[in-house]
Amino acid sequence: MGAARRRVDCRVRGAHPDAQAQAPRGADEVRRRGRQTVRVTLDLPFDLQAHRGGAGLWPENTLEAFGRALALGVSTLELDVHLTAQDDVVVSHDPTVHGGLADAHRIRELTRADLPPTMPLLRQVAALLRERGADPVRVNLEIKYDALDAAELTTREEFVDKVVAALRIDRMVERTSIQCFDWGVLALVHEAEPRLERNLLVSPRYLRPGSDGPSPWFDGIEVDPDFVRTATTQGFTAISPVHGSPYASGVADPAYTPFTTEALVYEAHGAGLRVVPYVVDDEATMRHLVRIGVDGLITNRPERLREVLADEGRDLPPGFPGNHLPAKGVSLS
Repeated sequence: MGAARRRVDCRVRGAHPDAQAQAPRGADEVRRRGRQTVRVTLDLPFDLQAHRGGAGLWPENTLEAFGRALALGVSTLELDVHLTAQDDVVVSHDPTVHGGLADAHRIRELTRADLPPTMPLLRQVAALLRERGADPVRVNLEIKYDALDAAELTTREEFVDKVVAALRIDRMVERTSIQCFDWGVLALVHEAEPRLERNLLVSPRYLRPGSDGPSPWFDGIEVDPDFVRTATTQGFTAISPVHGSPYASGVADPAYTPFTTEALVYEAHGAGLRVVPYVVDDEATMRHLVRIGVDGLITNRPERLREVLADEGRDLPPGFPGNHLPAKGVSLS
């Protein structure tokens, strides 16, 4: 494990000269960030997050995907949520459900009965975790609030309140992190439930100024040009930066420019923030990011990341197969 973790690919731009200095060490630390006191858990196992349950392998954001990801063995189920007209918290990436070729209906305007049967409630995911006995597996939940949607049907406050209430009902608070591109949503999460971990999704697109001022995703929060500084004072648990550009490319592409650099990882770790880039699907980029010290990866291909982690000498999360999905030889069809 030690030798594998020390290897660093210095060919990628943005490399920090001392990659090993980045890795946070020790047990839990209590740190003061601005006006908030937060507990930072350091030196955790690598966080293998199945993006939408493993969207490169199975139908995304479905109980089938989450069940198969649990059988395969992941640390975290990553998923997205919206609210229905009756305030049910449902798992879906898109805000709409498509009917005919030119028809689309907003989930916020529909009842549970109007939605596809494959679209689960958040509480069905909680029930699946209990059914499998998957106690170590966490949930990384993205609140799909859109700061640019002029026809928004849900305020930040309402969205956060309904999600937090649902997590409390199913006793999911302690095993859940909330992620969002919107800084205001994450601030409200802390006000509503301080025990919830908060992960900032970030890419250059969401940091750019709007037409009439700072980025609308800041929600009036003064964000330093070095966003890690403000993420720290806000008391966030982690940052989840885009890995680089082009998004669908990776380190093997000569035109690729990394956003998640060794320097960024080094700075975040120094501030007590974990770093979990999104969405990384190719082996070369996975391997590079593991070697520069990220704390986890969000991926559509969890089976591929397991192979990379094993090759790098990292411990793998156990599988929780249930009665009908074998832990080994999981079908990827």
